[in-house]
Amino acid sequence: MKKCFLLIFVLFIESSFAQNITFDAKGLVFLSDADMSAFTLIDGKLRKTGETTDQLSSLTFPLSYGNPAQIKSDKASNSVLNSKRNIAISSNQKLAYILETKGETKFNETDIPDMQQDFPMGKYVTVVDIENLNQPESQYRFPVGENPSSISISPKNKYLAVSCDQYGKEIQVFELDNSGKPQRIIKKPNNFEPGRIVDVVWHSSGDYLAYINEDEAQVGLIRVLRDGPTQQIIRLETMGDPVKIGGKPTMGKFTPDGKYFLVLDKRKELTDQDSREKGELFVIKFNMDTQNHFLLSKASVGENPLGFEVHPEGNYILVNNLKRSFYPPEKFADSGESSLSVLYLDHDGSIANKLEFPIDGILPASVVFDKTGRNIAFSVYQYLTFGFSFGGIEFLKFNPQSKKMVEYQKGKIYVPRGINSLRVIKEY
Repeated sequence: MKKCFLLIFVLFIESSFAQNITFDAKGLVFLSDADMSAFTLIDGKLRKTGETTDQLSSLTFPLSYGNPAQIKSDKASNSVLNSKRNIAISSNQKLAYILETKGETKFNETDIPDMQQDFPMGKYVTVVDIENLNQPESQYRFPVGENPSSISISPKNKYLAVSCDQYGKEIQVFELDNSGKPQRIIKKPNNFEPGRIVDVVWHSSGDYLAYINEDEAQVGLIRVLRDGPTQQIIRLETMGDPVKIGGKPTMGKFTPDGKYFLVLDKRKELTDQDSREKGELFVIKFNMDTQNHFLLSKASVGENPLGFEVHPEGNYILVNNLKRSFYPPEKFADSGESSLSVLYLDHDGSIANKLEFPIDGILPASVVFDKTGRNIAFSVYQYLTFGFSFGGIEFLKFNPQSKKMVEYQKGKIYVPRGINSLRVIKEY
């Protein structure tokens, strides 16, 4: 059954003669959460299929029509729950660090009565060798705190930052040896503010970490202090007062030039059926000299945003909105409908929503630009199908000067249900 499913659905590219997917990159890696349906978020019913093992998978471009052997996989525990930043890839593109935001369910488990309390806790990071995209290989895993929420690697691949629910381990920075293995832990700053840290991300300089405190609905900056001769991090310290933004901030990214920090606010929980409130994207200016940080602007995005991607030039942002696509179709008419928001970021930090692009698919967990910024790939956790349940990767053309700023390409890739966290391997 499993082999038959893979043969049919792992790679099916819809196209016509002399057409292929256009995406300027060496390849893609992505995660698969094997043990739950998208609808599980609402009703707790796992709806397991023949796929029982969480995986990291990879593929290379150009693709060949109808060749499932182009996708290679190996085991890596992961979850779509808190999947906004559950993978970090070294800048040399040799290692992928996969964060187990939630653990794997038991083989015979069918229902989770309370998704917040009863789902198995995540505790580990799995390290996968991806230097050869035709043969990704899980190497080992190491423990972090309970229910980790984000992972980020420093620009020179020397430090790995992880945020967790567990008290005392809200932020941990792991020093890595030359092979990428953790060898020392730097703890959170002294007198660090209380609250659940849901995201932590390195600045491109490697000298700062931005973090998001969801409980306090604020964004802050941490400076790393180094030993002069060795340049090893001695300790972490907070820098300036956090910026209060309200709502439920969930994810942040620096622009490519490091000038601005963008923060996604989901505004409400995914399971809040009474509210139709839309999310927002905030622009923060961190001032490393005066330590005075400012909120510059904000713009509305779609309902239930999960993540976002910044254009290589830093002036456009894509936000993947789940909307109510993951609500069971037996009860909700807008199940299977999601969207991408396209926003423009001006040089002065002002931001505006330019387009809401509709998507046919359930829980589009991630979106990425290619190397040029002229093409987009996004993942669909699963489609609204009856019979076989499967997910996919779809591709778009992006041209902000065109009347059709975003336009579908004809090719798509079908994969087993559960895909999340697309990442681009850019260099050939």
